[in-house]
Order: sequence, then C-alpha cells, then structure tokens
Amino acid sequence: MEIVNPNKESIENWWALIRHLGAEAKLELASRLIDSLKISEPLEDNKKWKELYGAWSDETESAEELINLIRDSRFLNREIESLD
Repeated sequence: MEIVNPNKESIENWWALIRHLGAEAKLELASRLIDSLKISEPLEDNKKWKELYGAWSDETESAEELINLIRDSRFLNREIESLD
C-alpha cells in the first residue's frame, strides 16, 4: 500500500468534514484509524491491479489500430424525429 504524506492543508480539509460528527462517529473513526495502524502487512486487494500489467501485450495491432477497431465496432442508431 502506498503511504500518503498529507500536508497541513489536507488534514484541515479532513477535519472540516469530520468535526461536526457526533461523539460516537468520531470514536468509531478513531478506532478504525488506530486499527489501520496495527495492520503490518499490506492488503492483498491493493495488489490485484498489478496483475493487469501487460494484459494487452500479446496484441499485434498498434494503439491506433485498436482505437479504430473499437470505434468501427460501435453501433450508432440515431434517428432524429421531427417535432411536427
């Protein structure tokens, strides 16, 4: 998981969102933040996007050819009716 280093402004923006919450909601958020600090291993779900790397690498067409193929396969049925 990528670590985000927020600046003071982003922390203030988050605080503006949560400062009006009730005590129970704030305690729940605090609990979840503390629990997130206890997790030592990165979540596996965050790595699934890496499996997509090179997914189209076996394609022989160039990017332009793929774009044209996609555009040509679109089905457009626009019939403009008169309002008369």
